[in-house]
Amino acid sequence: MMPGRNLRKSAPPAVPAEREVAAECALQLRRIGDKWDLRQRILNLLSKLFFPET
Repeated sequence: MMPGRNLRKSAPPAVPAEREVAAECALQLRRIGDKWDLRQRILNLLSKLFFPET
């Protein structure tokens, strides 16, 4: 370390409650994404069945 320079202070670690909230949010977003993916797959299947020329 050079004289006259301060080290940067790192951010404090996230409290466990914030981690739980973030994990729950991520889980809900994953579920929403899975539902949208399933919906899109069903629509694609139906379009192939009813419109095979496309």
